[in-house]
Amino acid sequence: MGMSRVRKNAFFSAHPVCIFCGGGEKATTIEHCPPRAMFQFRDWPEGFEFPACESCNHGTADHDLIISLLGRTDPFTDSGNRDGRMSALITSVHQKHPELIAKMMPSAVEARALNRRLGIAPPPGMTNQEAGPVRVTSEMHRAVEIFSGKLTKAIYYMQTKNVFPPEGRIALKWFTNAELITNSGRYVVFDHLQQLDGLAPALVRSKSLLNDQFEYKISISAGQDLLALQARFGHGFGFAVFASTDGARIDASFESIEQRTGKPNPFVMIQ
Repeated sequence: MGMSRVRKNAFFSAHPVCIFCGGGEKATTIEHCPPRAMFQFRDWPEGFEFPACESCNHGTADHDLIISLLGRTDPFTDSGNRDGRMSALITSVHQKHPELIAKMMPSAVEARALNRRLGIAPPPGMTNQEAGPVRVTSEMHRAVEIFSGKLTKAIYYMQTKNVFPPEGRIALKWFTNAELITNSGRYVVFDHLQQLDGLAPALVRSKSLLNDQFEYKISISAGQDLLALQARFGHGFGFAVFASTDGARIDASFESIEQRTGKPNPFVMIQ
C-alpha cells in the first residue's frame, strides 16, 4: 500500500531536499535504502525512507536489482529465498543486465579450483559451479559503490539530521561472501574495527527483527564531521566506509597511512 497524500506532504515538509546529491535539489520522491527487494517478503526496516530527487532515486534502480540479488545470496543455506522471490529477482537482473548472470558464473575448471582453495565440498547432486562463489564483475563493483554511498548518506542523515555535503569524501572497502567462507563466517575488517564506539540498532518491521538480513554499526565524531559505517547484508556481502564532510581531511589521513605503512590504500574513494 502506498503512502497517503497527507503523509507524503508531511514527509516532504519535514524533509524538503534530496539528501543524496548534497541538498541542492528539491525532494520529490521517497527512496527506500536499502532497496525493498533485498528483504524477504519486502519487509524492509522501519524508518528507512529518505527524501530524494527523481534522478537520485530512479537513476539507480538497475543497480538496486544487483544489490538485492547480492544481499540475498547465501552460500550456506537457502535463507535468501524464504519468500520464493529469488527466481523472479534473477530474471529481473537478467532483463536489465543481459550478460551479467553469465559473467558471474565461473567455468567448471575455475569453480573446481576455487572451491578446492576455499575448502568447499559440493553436496551430492550439486556441481562445483553451483556450490562455489560467483565471479565479482565490474557491474557488481559499480552497484556496491553507488549503494554504499547512498546508504552512508542515508544513515548519516538519520543520525545527525544533516545532509552529507557534496565536498565530503567517502572511502569504501567491500567484501563478498567468499571472505565469510575463508574466515569462519566473519569479516576480518569488522574485527579490526570492534574497538570503535558506535550505534548498532535493532532493525525491525512490525516487531519482526531483520538484523539477519541487514545490520550496521555507525560511529560518528562529536563534531559530526567524521564517520565510520560497517554494514552486512545477510550472508551475501558487507562493507566498511570511512567518510568525512571535509574531503581534504580524509584524503590527508589516507595519504599519511600509506606513507607510514608503505602499502597502498585498500579503500576506494567513491565520492
